[in-house]
Amino acid sequence: MKIILFGFLVAILAVQKNKAGVLMRPDIHEMMEMHSPLFKLGGIPTSFEPYEVMVLPEDEAAAHLLFEIKEASIEGSTEDSTEDSNKTEEEKLEKVVEKFEKLEEMFVENGEKFGKLEEKVEDLRKTVTAIQEKQLPTFEKIGSKYYYIDDSEGVNWFEAAHKCRELGGNLAGLQSEDEWKAVSEKLTKGPYWLDINDLGNEGVYKLLSSGQEAGYLNWHFNEPNDREDNENCVELIKYGSKWAMNDNNCAKKFNFICEKDNLE
Repeated sequence: MKIILFGFLVAILAVQKNKAGVLMRPDIHEMMEMHSPLFKLGGIPTSFEPYEVMVLPEDEAAAHLLFEIKEASIEGSTEDSTEDSNKTEEEKLEKVVEKFEKLEEMFVENGEKFGKLEEKVEDLRKTVTAIQEKQLPTFEKIGSKYYYIDDSEGVNWFEAAHKCRELGGNLAGLQSEDEWKAVSEKLTKGPYWLDINDLGNEGVYKLLSSGQEAGYLNWHFNEPNDREDNENCVELIKYGSKWAMNDNNCAKKFNFICEKDNLE
């Protein structure tokens, strides 16, 4: 009986050493030297896998005691493992929350910076739009052609011709009475430079854009008069209620009218 209890004691010690809840086989040679009945009953096991402890069938009380110790060991090990696991998970959660709070602070800070940047971009967009609207005038269809009537600045005749070319057109020629009437109804300021001139040959009025003689001329009374022999460029000016043509000094600064046959 003492030998049997001694065998149980060895098994119990093995249980206490194994907190994972599974009994591992003790050293085979030690057990053989002790002549433990654990080996006499079932032969010497050759596997090191977990196994249930064998006891003498006549000692049920000892077996029951050993089973309770084993279960207590497993339960204690599970509780310890659960506590360690919970503690680890809490630590991980605290770190995640900490990182999230930092990210949230960065997001708020970056949001404020983005808001200011967005305001600057919007201001820049408005500036660019204003410049584009100023630099790219809109041509309006009047009659059979497209015209841009400039009322914003005064330039000499040569500058006016250059600006119209930059816009993809030419100074307006008004080559028929229909064109003259249609455009005259849109005018508000003036005078306006036209494409007509006699720079090449006094008294012979041609179009700068084509070099051809003007097909239509509608002069004011007593015009053209080439005052002081220095009036070689034609303007459209209003005397009383009538818009008509007049020759004037090409260096004077007036508004201008550009024309296009079509929009590209």
